[in-house]
Amino acid sequence: MGCIPQPPHVLRHHWLKDADWIAALDGFEQEFGSADLFAVDVPGRVCVLGDHSDYVPYLKATIVTFASSEQRMRALISPRRDRIVRIRSSLDGCENTELTIDVDVVERNSNWLDVLNSRDNVSPHWSNYVRGAVAYSMYIHRIDFGFDMYIHSTIPSSSGASSSSALTLCGLMAAHLSNDLPWDREELSLMGGQAEWYVGTRGGAMDHATMMCAEKNSMLKLEFGNGGFSAEQLEVGPNDCGWYTVFTHPADKGGPVLDAFNELAHVQQSTINDLLERIGFEHHRGLDGLRCSMNGGGVKWQEVADALPEFVESKEFGKVRVRDRFRYVMREYRRAILFANAVAEGDRDAISRLLEESWIDTRVLLRTHTEEMELVAAGLRQMGGVLGVKVLGAGFGGNLLVYAEDAADLGGRFIKHTPGSGLRLIDVESDD
Repeated sequence: MGCIPQPPHVLRHHWLKDADWIAALDGFEQEFGSADLFAVDVPGRVCVLGDHSDYVPYLKATIVTFASSEQRMRALISPRRDRIVRIRSSLDGCENTELTIDVDVVERNSNWLDVLNSRDNVSPHWSNYVRGAVAYSMYIHRIDFGFDMYIHSTIPSSSGASSSSALTLCGLMAAHLSNDLPWDREELSLMGGQAEWYVGTRGGAMDHATMMCAEKNSMLKLEFGNGGFSAEQLEVGPNDCGWYTVFTHPADKGGPVLDAFNELAHVQQSTINDLLERIGFEHHRGLDGLRCSMNGGGVKWQEVADALPEFVESKEFGKVRVRDRFRYVMREYRRAILFANAVAEGDRDAISRLLEESWIDTRVLLRTHTEEMELVAAGLRQMGGVLGVKVLGAGFGGNLLVYAEDAADLGGRFIKHTPGSGLRLIDVESDD
């Protein structure tokens, strides 16, 4: 379990010599005054291969990700001895928010997801990710105390780097620290995935697991199954190449985009899963898993795909595509495993080929591209030194992930991402 220290008193001349932490401290003191604080640092998530797989129940998903050193969310947290939560942020458009930990109590003998599904989605607001973390902490632990929290972030919103999941984890950490609750990285990762359902999405825990478990100068291979996951550190690949992102347009998790994302999740979690259970499908770990079990016999997954209908009529979403969605996650599973081998061998050509395959599949099988994403990607492929382009995150806009030679002249629009550490609870000592 994580070790919960007492909050240290922050003295400015002992603060980390980092402009973003200084900005966070200035903002906290302006909003709340001086206080004893916890400092939490959460990275942006860069998913290389395995998108849209962590929430698939019939698949023993393998996903390759890493945490960004360059894009981080910083939270300063001061525990309270009452039930009030106050949230502030330096980010534009983030209104000051105050609530109590009793704002949305779900009875512990209820099913969290069933309760959320029985309600209308909450009105869009940046604080909903913290509200969800507080509501889920109350559901699991029956917390007693609130907190003051100030957020300063360089993870762009609506970009595919999952600023929403970072904010959810900040809220969960604040609830745990303010109530002296033990925690570990796997527990908070899984809690983060379910707490985020509060806002209306129905995704998995890949973002949160990356943010909790990543290590500096390493990629992360996540393997999901049986309600949990494992995390293995990987090589970062050829040392003359790097990972970049370029922004296309906002991918707002609301309205039509939220509906499209939840349709993808629903088809995998319910429609396809039910169909596969009827035919006795069983997926196995590793490349051997590309030959699956069905009705007691071994078959290639492509035969399973051929047995699925192209479309199914869904009560929730109308006519939904089934066969292509199954094909996508099986092909992405294979790519994630082959990618781990390619980075270990320093095989740039294989990495480029896998990224290109993923780009085609998100366009053809998932249909998560927009016209602007296609135009930006076409321009990237004309640039010298660009070796691969793919969608970052859920799609429908946001960032593209670019694999390029270090010598490539990409211009000022691009952000280079160095694999960095996962969530850090920073101990700031005073000289008292």
